[in-house]
Amino acid sequence: MKTIQPNKTLAEEAFAHLRQAILDNELMPNQLYSATELGLKLGGISRTPVREAAQWLEKAGFVRIEKNRGIRILSSSLDQLIETFQIRLMLEVPLTKQAAMLRTESQLLLLNQCFAQFYACAQSNDVQGTLEADRDYHLAILAIVGNGKANQIINDCRNTVLLSGRSTIPESRDCLSTYQDHVALHEAIQQADVERAGWAMRCHIINTAQLLVTQEAHKRKQWGSVDILSRLEAY
Repeated sequence: MKTIQPNKTLAEEAFAHLRQAILDNELMPNQLYSATELGLKLGGISRTPVREAAQWLEKAGFVRIEKNRGIRILSSSLDQLIETFQIRLMLEVPLTKQAAMLRTESQLLLLNQCFAQFYACAQSNDVQGTLEADRDYHLAILAIVGNGKANQIINDCRNTVLLSGRSTIPESRDCLSTYQDHVALHEAIQQADVERAGWAMRCHIINTAQLLVTQEAHKRKQWGSVDILSRLEAY
């Protein structure tokens, strides 16, 4: 396992290295580790930043913190991944329709700025920038409606996927393809086409789900064959 480099906060560095160690199976599923033990693996850092990193990892679905016992590494869960997309379909599609109906000129201006940034990152093949611009664009759509609770749930779902290290870029599609998957959606919102905006968001979420689940299933034989459409069509 790589040791900590002091260019970020210790908790941020610990999170990044522990996440990668889990993905690389350096930390084994179902095994308990103490914060002290993990701190030693990371070069001898204290328990406090490790505990903070563990809280973020727990939120991302990597670990479970067991009181007075330690930090348990969790197995990757297909159901957890699919559930994030089911929740997004339930909430984000109707909210997108509302956004297309309610958006003001100032909100459209902000949305256009986010979309331009999305394009710039995609054109330069900036993977991390494209992922962040994708997130910011979706947040800008949701901000039009202003349902804070729903927005937080959706953002948590997106972060669960992003923080887990799972992404369709660059394994299943490139940056520009990711941007292009949003073009019909953006045009529909600009034109206040409510039904088309909802449909475009639905197609985008399902497309992303299919790519990501198929990609991850290839790495995990225990997942078997996954009919993702049958798991999402009712939402």
